[in-house]
Amino acid sequence: MAKFGIDISHWQGDISISQAKSERGVEFVIIKLGGADAGKYKDSKFDNYYNQCKSIGMPVGAYFYGNAKTVAQAEAEAEYFISLLAGKQFEYPVYYDVEGKMLNNDKNTLTNIVIAFCDKVEKAGYFTGIYTSDSHFQSKVDDSRLQRFTHWVAKYSSNAPTTPHDVWQFGGGTNFLQNKTICGRTVDQDYCYRDFETEIKKAGLNGFSASSAPAPTPAPAPVLKSNEEIANEVINGRWGSGEDRKNRLAAAGYDYNAVQSIVNQKLAPAKKSVDEIAKEVLAGKWGNGNDRKNKIVAAGYDYSAVQAKVNALCGASTPSAPSYRTYTVKSGDSLWKIAARQLGSGSRYPEIKSLNGLKSDTIYAGQKLKLPN
Repeated sequence: MAKFGIDISHWQGDISISQAKSERGVEFVIIKLGGADAGKYKDSKFDNYYNQCKSIGMPVGAYFYGNAKTVAQAEAEAEYFISLLAGKQFEYPVYYDVEGKMLNNDKNTLTNIVIAFCDKVEKAGYFTGIYTSDSHFQSKVDDSRLQRFTHWVAKYSSNAPTTPHDVWQFGGGTNFLQNKTICGRTVDQDYCYRDFETEIKKAGLNGFSASSAPAPTPAPAPVLKSNEEIANEVINGRWGSGEDRKNRLAAAGYDYNAVQSIVNQKLAPAKKSVDEIAKEVLAGKWGNGNDRKNKIVAAGYDYSAVQAKVNALCGASTPSAPSYRTYTVKSGDSLWKIAARQLGSGSRYPEIKSLNGLKSDTIYAGQKLKLPN
């Protein structure tokens, strides 16, 4: 089951990690530790965010915004990154952020740069990964040479990246799956599909010693939300659409058909009362005979109940106190003309047919018809 997380930097300002956890159920945070795009620097908000995470037991990872044009520059960036990582513990990987001006390198050079950075960080005892977009993994680097490093892939879409990945950054300023704001700020959002915390602690990486990893215990079964809760989340756009929604619900352990049934019920237009439908029948909105019956049944209404109400409204159920008057058909009359002259609207002719039990529009001179009062 995917875990939901965010990645943040000084651009998010004074965001509250505990509020993000309670507001949206954030389960991990990846923090910008520093970069080299403006000289080597440490992100001004890293310590604040890191301390917030540790104070509430929030698993945390880190990333470094790269700017290397040569292997030597990449190794220097890695050494600086390692110096910033020292003395801290990270339950999630530490990543080389490959974007910006780095992408101006040719594919072979950029691939060598990424390997040089990640190899040095990995040898320093860190679970190391690469962050870039789905398209950049496919066009800017030789990804076949980068498979030993975990992949954090950005793709702002309702469809998952084609590049194999452990973490998917699915939204930032654009977000097709969830609300893009958390704590009132636009925040990059991610799904993680790998149990990094267990792997990293067990291997004694990222500032942990192998002995610090707790003895493995059976993982508790995930607490599933009710189908009603999941249906509400579907309606709010948190589970995508179509086959993507179906696959994600199934992967998370939910009964897609049961959830979708609740969604359909919640989104179905409210039904009208039998009285309302009967009045629409008398107004000619539902046709006549079998056509009327088929339409009413197809719309989910009880035809017998509706027709009984129509008859009642026409006075058929109270012969002792009829609510109609009698009209004798004249030569040249039609039901439409009679309705127009006697009832004020030709479109009310179905009321005359219903009141008189007529199966067709044929009438003849001298015929006596009941007309609604």
